[in-house]
Amino acid sequence: MALNRFGYTLADVEREHILETLNCCDGNRTRAAKFLDISLRCLRMRLHRFDQAGSAEPDLRPAEPAPIPRARVWSVAELA
Repeated sequence: MALNRFGYTLADVEREHILETLNCCDGNRTRAAKFLDISLRCLRMRLHRFDQAGSAEPDLRPAEPAPIPRARVWSVAELA
């Protein structure tokens, strides 16, 4: 994909840049992450999102955080 035209979204440009960098590193994700100055985990998550999106625009929104379990509050009667 040549990105020398207008009309591409930032997600399209990011996806193309990541995939081209990975290709230049012969598929080595560790080296590609270092070149991109992102963590290996971040690279893996983005590649996973690209896979899920297929040829469509990647969904780069952060995942919903897991709910935080609430601590039980004990009454004085229960402690006695």
